[in-house]
Amino acid sequence: MDWNIDRKLSALTVDNCSTNGKVIEFMLEKLNKNDLWLNGQLYHMRCCTHILNLIVKDGLAVIGDGIERIRDGVAYWVATPKRKERFVESARQLNIECKQMLVLDCKTIWNSTYLMLTIASKYKTVFSCLSARERQYRSVPQEKDWELASKLDDNLRKFYEVTEMFSGTKYPTTNLFFLEVCEIRLSLSDWLTSKTEVIRKMAKNMIQKHEHYWGVLHGVMVVATILDPRYKLKLIGFYFDSLFGKSDSEFHIKRAFNLCGDLVDEHTLKFKVSEGSSGYGESTSSSSSSRLAKSICRSKQAEYLCMKLSSLFSR
Repeated sequence: MDWNIDRKLSALTVDNCSTNGKVIEFMLEKLNKNDLWLNGQLYHMRCCTHILNLIVKDGLAVIGDGIERIRDGVAYWVATPKRKERFVESARQLNIECKQMLVLDCKTIWNSTYLMLTIASKYKTVFSCLSARERQYRSVPQEKDWELASKLDDNLRKFYEVTEMFSGTKYPTTNLFFLEVCEIRLSLSDWLTSKTEVIRKMAKNMIQKHEHYWGVLHGVMVVATILDPRYKLKLIGFYFDSLFGKSDSEFHIKRAFNLCGDLVDEHTLKFKVSEGSSGYGESTSSSSSSRLAKSICRSKQAEYLCMKLSSLFSR
């Protein structure tokens, strides 16, 4: 509180730890809600990549031991430097280029499992060849294991790419959230019509988790998409229509519209208060001029934001 942190935060991003909800409630009780945007309504923000991890993990849980033989095979050939050399040498003898070495996954991090399967699938022939040469190597992947790995590669690629995108640090990501989350939901709907039973089961589990966390999207993420000049309201309308149908999409569009209006009103009010509270008893004219310049700048920012939002909703 001594740092006036409530005046410097608009949201707090956390993972899915069960205690985080209580921690957020405790913090909101301690912070001055008048200094938070919309009295702290937007304060709690869940980590997007963490939720993606939970969604995919629920899907992979359906597979059970379907990829265990591939995992065991990778674990065997990366266990020692000599085995790695033998694996690479066998690949060269089969005219298979070793651009990427096998990597063992961490079972709790799904994208490491995706990478393991993607890389191992490239060396399918090598695993089969080495099974005839190496007596101690017994956990040999079967054809059905490779078929499943191939299907997972195709279906999980989108999730891997989105996770990488959301984890970026050299570009803004907030405006990308709505688009990618909606694309993921539509992709999962397509999975339900897959000819592969495992993929259909995965889709059911993953849709349940998606609806649990993203059934109602965080308002700031929707507003960020609206403010992106490439998307505006047209993209919002398109995805809401696709996900909820035209009758229900109107409710979600109106919700986004109202949130934009509330943010503009609060933005304008905060800067009016800021201008009104400026002191006029300063002895130096330079400091007074500086404050006046900042106030004018803030007023112009609020005016510009109002103008932009008005133009968006009038189209």
